[in-house]
Amino acid sequence: MLQIFRTNSPIAAILLLVYIFILRLHEFIIPTAWQPTNPNFFSEIVYDWVGTDGLLPSLVALFLVFIQAFMLNQIVLNNKMRRTATYFPAVAYVLVASAIPEFLELHPLHFANTFFIIAISELFKSYRKYEAASELFNIGFCVAVGSMFYFSMNVFIIFAILGLTIIRSFNIRELTIIFIGFVVPFFLAGTYLLWNDSFDEFRSIWANFYFFDFNFDWNTATYMELGLLLFIVLLSLINFQSFYYKTNIQVQKYINMVYWALFIGFFSFVYQGNITTGHLLILAPPLAIFLAFSLLKIKNVAVAEFLHLTLLLIVLILQYRSILIESLISS
Repeated sequence: MLQIFRTNSPIAAILLLVYIFILRLHEFIIPTAWQPTNPNFFSEIVYDWVGTDGLLPSLVALFLVFIQAFMLNQIVLNNKMRRTATYFPAVAYVLVASAIPEFLELHPLHFANTFFIIAISELFKSYRKYEAASELFNIGFCVAVGSMFYFSMNVFIIFAILGLTIIRSFNIRELTIIFIGFVVPFFLAGTYLLWNDSFDEFRSIWANFYFFDFNFDWNTATYMELGLLLFIVLLSLINFQSFYYKTNIQVQKYINMVYWALFIGFFSFVYQGNITTGHLLILAPPLAIFLAFSLLKIKNVAVAEFLHLTLLLIVLILQYRSILIESLISS
C-alpha cells in the first residue's frame, strides 16, 4: 500500500482521500457521542454552526485533516526537505491525526493545527529573505488565531521566537513584528467583545491557565493509545540524526525547527486545562513529518510496508475495539 504514495502523481492524491476515509470511517458508521474538549472563542463559534452531532462535524474533521495533510506535504516538497517527491508526509499526517479515537472527533485542535501548519510554512518562507516582515507577522498572527481555537496553541509563540533565531539572524525589530502579529487577533476579539458588552469573556481567551490538570481515563485502551504515540515519538528521536545525512544547511535548519515544534508541543501539557488524550493531537504536524522521514529512510521496501501496516492495524484495532471485544465475548 505504501508504495502507491512513493510518487507525487494525481492518482496518489485521489488514493489519499480513500486512505482518509478508511481511517476515519468509524465516525460515519458508528458515531460516538462526544462534546468539544476545551473549545476556545473561535471553536465555540464554529460548533454553533456545525454542531457536534450527525454527519457534518465528521465531514468537517475529515476535510480539515485532508487539507492539512496536503499543506504539510507541500511544505516538505517546496522546501526540498527530502530528495524524492512523495506523498509520505501526507499519509503520515493522516495516520497520526487519526491514531486515537478522540482524534476522529471535530476536536478544536483540528482547527488550531491548520493555523500552526501555516505558521510553519511562513517561517520556512522567511529563510534568506532580506525583508520578511509579512511572513513574520503571519507567524505571530497564525499562532494567536490557533490559540483562539484551542488555548494552549499559544505555546508555539516560543517556536516563532526560536525560529527567528535559527532560521534567521535574531533582531529586535523582527521579534517585534512577530509579537504585533500575535497581539492583533486578541485586540480584534477584545474590541468585538467590548462592542457586544461581553468583555468579561476576554480573559478566558488569552489567560485560561490551569496547571497539570490531567483528565485521562486510565484503562488498557488509554495505555495502548499512549504507547502507540510514544513509539512514533521514539522512532522520530532515534532517527533524528540520520535525517541530517547529506542535507544542506537550509534543510538542517528546517529539521531543527520541526524537532523544536515537537519538543515545545509537550510544554502545552503543563498549563492546559482538562487534558484528555485528544490533546496529543497538538503533536501531529511534527510527528507526521518525522514518521514520513523514518519510513523514507528504510531502504527495504518490505520492512517499510510492514511498519506502516502494523501502525495502521493498531489504529484500526483501537478504533473498533468495542466491536472486537463484543465479538470475542459472544464467541
